[in-house]
Amino acid sequence: TNTTPVTLTKTLKAGMTDMEVKELQKYLNTHGYILTTTGIGSPNNETNFFGQLTKSVVIKFQIANKLTGDGIVGPMTRGLMKN
Repeated sequence: TNTTPVTLTKTLKAGMTDMEVKELQKYLNTHGYILTTTGIGSPNNETNFFGQLTKSVVIKFQIANKLTGDGIVGPMTRGLMKN
């Protein structure tokens, strides 16, 4: 498993293409919030694109952590993504 702390420095949201989106997807995939089991976005197939799949999983993560499920990875959501 990947125990490297995730380093997200900016607000991430649907429609963005950014290297940090890949880090976000890796984090979700390795912390019980798997985007999909096969194909694009699946473990070891993470991408730089923040699509609907990423957004829906971010919302699940937010709700599970008692945040507003808006699908936007802002300071509060990033703060919960330690390693």
